[in-house]
Amino acid sequence: MRILVVTTWFPSHDSPAQAPFNLEHAKAIQLRHDVSVVHVRLGSRLPAAAETYAGLPVQRVSLNPRRPWTAVSVLRTLMRESSTSDVLHTMAFSSALVAALPAVLTRKPWVHSEHWSGVTNPRNVAGMWPRFAWLRWVLRLPHAVTGVTAELVEKLQAFARPDAAVLVPCVVANERPLKPLPRGDRLRLVAVGGLVPGKRPLLAIRTIAALRDAGHDVHLNWVGDGPLRGEAEDLISGLQLGENVTLVGMVPPAEVFGFFEQAHLFFLPTAHENFFTSAAEALSAGRPVVVPRVGGFTDYVTQANGVLVDDASPESLAAAIQAARLTFAGGDPSAIAAPIRARFSRSTVGMLFEDVYGRVLAGTGATGSRHG
Repeated sequence: MRILVVTTWFPSHDSPAQAPFNLEHAKAIQLRHDVSVVHVRLGSRLPAAAETYAGLPVQRVSLNPRRPWTAVSVLRTLMRESSTSDVLHTMAFSSALVAALPAVLTRKPWVHSEHWSGVTNPRNVAGMWPRFAWLRWVLRLPHAVTGVTAELVEKLQAFARPDAAVLVPCVVANERPLKPLPRGDRLRLVAVGGLVPGKRPLLAIRTIAALRDAGHDVHLNWVGDGPLRGEAEDLISGLQLGENVTLVGMVPPAEVFGFFEQAHLFFLPTAHENFFTSAAEALSAGRPVVVPRVGGFTDYVTQANGVLVDDASPESLAAAIQAARLTFAGGDPSAIAAPIRARFSRSTVGMLFEDVYGRVLAGTGATGSRHG
């Protein structure tokens, strides 16, 4: 079949780290079907462009509220591409809003995939979104809505058609050979995420201080950047943690796994996540995780591969890190990695989408033009 993916969040050569989960979902679908992508760049003034990105044909079009005629151009593009597709598949919440009109006009079988924590917890999102969270009712239009965790699916079902919400997790594509845990007495930790309030990097730094003050030789690599960098640097300096915390900054997605392999544990005291891709990637590298119990990632983080913390204080997090070090010391990385790699592979996720497409096509009475 021909699957048209419409998304407002998609990686590019200039922004390779933007929404890799959408790229991976598209590549999982591509294992069985022809996939084309329309990337609607919200607020952009860039001209339309077509390219092949990561093996996928991608059209990039801009939609700018200050340039109303761009809405007409986007509508034309989506109508044209929808006319030759078997299934419309939107990814990311704002994509459902953008595609709603062409979806209704073309009456194509429509699947929407959601990853955003703002759908489950609008109050955790800064800005105007909490006032406009009623827009979630747009999810009543797609014939199926997929969420990346059971928690998200439950919330999506409140807005979707009856029995339309389905669990399809993110892809964790890691085929690298597993590396043993680092040698030496120093405890090496890694976090991958933005230096933003929701990831709570300042809490992570204070946790490292608690470990250091308790006599532990510990080091944290924080991979990622953001607006809290200056405040984080000041805190590191004030607590004299220059030898214990490194703010790595942004790195290409392919290089992130190297930082997992250099660590004993993944640690990030996030305020809330849905799937928590970086934690799943760490597990796929055979590294246990220490994280607060604050999201749908409890689907796969268990006592067999990590420690979940109920009280996100520096002292409690430090104690959890010490417990994880003792529990998983000398463990076999493959015992942690193998179940994650199998559960979240492109092939497994692609089959789940295949089931969703079959259900939608049957329900709408449509038939695909070509089966993969």
